[in-house]
Amino acid sequence: MSNGITYIFRLESGTEHRFEVDFDRAPASGNLPDWTLLDTHKCPNCPLPSTPGARCPAAADLVSIVQRFSQLASIDSVDVRVLREQFEVSKHTDTQTALSALMGLILGSSGCPILGRMRPLARTHLPFPTETEVVYRIAAMQLLACHLAGKPPTLDGLADFFADIETLNEAFAKRLKRAITNDAGINALVVLHSRNMVASFSIDETLEQIRGWFAQHPAFKQ
Repeated sequence: MSNGITYIFRLESGTEHRFEVDFDRAPASGNLPDWTLLDTHKCPNCPLPSTPGARCPAAADLVSIVQRFSQLASIDSVDVRVLREQFEVSKHTDTQTALSALMGLILGSSGCPILGRMRPLARTHLPFPTETEVVYRIAAMQLLACHLAGKPPTLDGLADFFADIETLNEAFAKRLKRAITNDAGINALVVLHSRNMVASFSIDETLEQIRGWFAQHPAFKQ
């Protein structure tokens, strides 16, 4: 567990499901279902080549979740524990919220070249962030990336990034519809999509709120 995060779901029936997400995992392989084929509802902005038998790396990583949760409704209750070496988080919530958190971690640490930009957030995973926390983390990631690359710090490019995520989510939802029996998987993706869109539409407003946090401390005043 030291090189990843573990999610444990306990359903109302008493059944438990455990998912260990390794940040440095190998690409999923083996007898994967057809809905993981790259050309099945391929994202319009996907840069991967359409070679025979190629798989969508993000879809392939979600196979075990779909197989275990495809028949659940999004309003079903679940107790979820999120474990990593340094801490543990627990929450009683609905299935779509719990799955959204796990899917966000898996997708953000997958081999998808678009979602790969989210890998720093996956490494510092926050299971159930608020809208403000989402904006803070994304803005901080962007500014730190500029600094580490020796570039002037700027939030330019975030709008294009959110547009890429929106395009990906719309295509990915069609892919998941081919795989699930009930609505939990789709709704979990919708929650992820909505969270990203809320962050993109309100980022300026939320940054003004965050600016106030810094203004309250003399060390950050100009």
